[in-house]
Amino acid sequence: MKHIQKKTSVFFGVWILLFSVGCTKDFEEINQNPNFPEQAASELLLPGVMRQMAYNWGNQGWEEGFTVVQYGARLQFTSGDRYNWSPTNNPYFDAYDSMRDIENVIRDNKDNPDGQNYYGVALVIKSWIYSYLTDAYGDVPYTDAIRGLSDDNITPTFTPQQEIYDGMLADLKMANTLLTDANNISGDIVYGGDVLKWRKFANSLRLRLLMRISDVDQAKATTGMNEIANDLATYPIFESNADNAALQWNSDNPQPKYDTRSGSFDEVRLSLTLETRLKELNDRRLIVYAQPTSASEKGIYSDNLDDYVGMPNSLDDAKALSYSPTGNPEQSGSNYISRLGVLLTCRACDVENASPTASQTIIMDFAELQFILAEASERGFISTGDAGQYYVNGIRASFAYYTDRIVAGGWNEIATDLQSFDLDGYIAQADVVYAGSTVEKLEKVALQKWIGLFYTGFEAWSDWRRTGMPEIVPGADAANGGVVPVRFQYPNEVKSTNEANYEAAVSRQGADGLNTKLWWDVD
Repeated sequence: MKHIQKKTSVFFGVWILLFSVGCTKDFEEINQNPNFPEQAASELLLPGVMRQMAYNWGNQGWEEGFTVVQYGARLQFTSGDRYNWSPTNNPYFDAYDSMRDIENVIRDNKDNPDGQNYYGVALVIKSWIYSYLTDAYGDVPYTDAIRGLSDDNITPTFTPQQEIYDGMLADLKMANTLLTDANNISGDIVYGGDVLKWRKFANSLRLRLLMRISDVDQAKATTGMNEIANDLATYPIFESNADNAALQWNSDNPQPKYDTRSGSFDEVRLSLTLETRLKELNDRRLIVYAQPTSASEKGIYSDNLDDYVGMPNSLDDAKALSYSPTGNPEQSGSNYISRLGVLLTCRACDVENASPTASQTIIMDFAELQFILAEASERGFISTGDAGQYYVNGIRASFAYYTDRIVAGGWNEIATDLQSFDLDGYIAQADVVYAGSTVEKLEKVALQKWIGLFYTGFEAWSDWRRTGMPEIVPGADAANGGVVPVRFQYPNEVKSTNEANYEAAVSRQGADGLNTKLWWDVD
């Protein structure tokens, strides 16, 4: 029996050898599996990238994005709020995972006359992802980052942040040129194939990045800003909230906090900083950003802002759990601290009121753009438009956006309150009206921009690192020497698998610590 098996095996092996030699010419064609194509269509790659990165951006907004700039404070598991940060994989690995697909879209469409819109959109998304990534860590693989796709380079060099910014700004300018109305885009879950809105996003994002570098390379920043501001026909920008770069979730893919456990949602509460600043201005956005305390028994809305109560940031676990806003130990704990707003409520927290779709994940919006233009005008970076009008436009756009989202959620009492709010009176009050010295005006712009950037990834943190405004005061139990972190640490896997290039980046940039400033952070 063994002898027969041996003969059969030899015969079969020789047959395979002869067959392979005779068919070498058509080997690649024969071995392509039609059910698993080696090249995915761009319209199939784009939605996955958009969804993955928007979800990551939203989750990051919930964590460091909320606590480091003190929109929210930690009631439990307070290490993140205390700046006791460890090396983090996010957004590092999600970003490079998405970049593989984006680079495939670029490769497939760069030289295809019929694919220029896909090429342009891919450049915009690439620039946003890299801005998110480099503003978290500093120097990251950029120039060599995609060579694993072509030449198996799995240990890419780290590109200096200045060069990354040069690349992003060039790509965004090119994207504006590539995107035309000649044909639309399929698979676009941000703008539904509207090419003009992608151009507006490209140029608005370019203004964000130009403002980011304005203190370290003012000449480049002002030249780029004026190129856009002086020729809006060539370089269109956001004109209203309808142009916002925001991902609209659906029931199959709900807003990032919708499926969160109740306990996880309840760990983050309203910060005393946000409470104080909004109450000082009688700012009704507080009823959107937070909920009344459980002790008030008002549900998701109260017309009395006193029912919205925050807690200090950077408390240790024991102090956070026992914190009492009144100082009365019998009135301490979660029942006396406001949850964050109903827009973000998880289903497990409130089955009746939670919405999977009312909250959008904002990547960049019209209000932010207006505050950028207000600052640019006030500082003399651009000569077009009026700083005060840009500023007022930003405030009005923020209120309008949140009113629309509350209406979309069907929370009628909150909607009625916002719709009846005297916004003109709000803007006219001394602490809001656009008046005073240049320094005072810029402080007002920074404060209103901070309020408006609520849950926009960690964009408010990036803006604070650039300007130092509005002030962040670390709490009593803050780690990191009581200093607000200014960057993330590289993932441990990067240190162990790409050690030489990691060490070169650290040698050039500075220690891989939380207090090493990024290239543009010269405040």
